[in-house]
Amino acid sequence: MEIKKFKTNLHCSGCTARLNDVFKTEPRIKSWEVDLNHKNKILTVSYEGISETEIIQIIRKAGYAASVAG
Repeated sequence: MEIKKFKTNLHCSGCTARLNDVFKTEPRIKSWEVDLNHKNKILTVSYEGISETEIIQIIRKAGYAASVAG
């Protein structure tokens, strides 16, 4: 399993709920959490068998921006 951090524009619990609805349909994403208090709204994703690009596309499908952090 791999873990990657992404900068996002998530800003509230409604955003995380919407992202959860999309992530729960993707079995290759094992778990995730977002730090809404961080200035870059850092999303940490544990995944297996999926690329960073695909994860970013899934986040965009939910209506949010993302890029690899660091």
